[in-house]
Amino acid sequence: MHPAFDPESITDALDRADMDLWTRQPPRSDSVRLRFLLSRHTGHNALAARLHISPAELQAALPGRRRAPSEQLHHAITREVARLWQPRVRSEAHSVLSVQGGMTVHFRGWFGFTGAAGTSDAGRFRLLTQQLPTPYIGRLFRAREREEDEETLRGIVADAVGEAYFRVSPTGGLRMVELKGIDYIEFAY
Repeated sequence: MHPAFDPESITDALDRADMDLWTRQPPRSDSVRLRFLLSRHTGHNALAARLHISPAELQAALPGRRRAPSEQLHHAITREVARLWQPRVRSEAHSVLSVQGGMTVHFRGWFGFTGAAGTSDAGRFRLLTQQLPTPYIGRLFRAREREEDEETLRGIVADAVGEAYFRVSPTGGLRMVELKGIDYIEFAY
């Protein structure tokens, strides 16, 4: 696993899975990657905010400057390039997966029903690999495209795995299954 990506983040896990779809690899050097990112953002301030750094730090790391990016900035650049690289390839694959299915999630974390303590369905630390039901795949991709927070993405994954694993469909927005305390999560498609 690449050190730039958080093993507990659903957002990062989706971006890592999308990296397997690429038909071309992104630039390797941070200076060329920054040039690419600047072409995708409205300006230096927008990119600096996205990378969680000050505009002055971004200016110091731009191509032609003598200062190499810090390790933290290098990781932020890597994550942002992964999020934006080959959007058409990603979009086409997501569209097919949203209709035909074929997404698997593998995670280790606290998972189960919020109630019914003492039953086999009660929440506990589990290691699971599960094929996600097709309707949830589209929801997950749409939420990721809207840059929803981790809690929202975790809720979608919990509902999907809950339906597939426990054979119980969530009803009326009532969360019957929880997923928290994730050690790591991976998607494959």
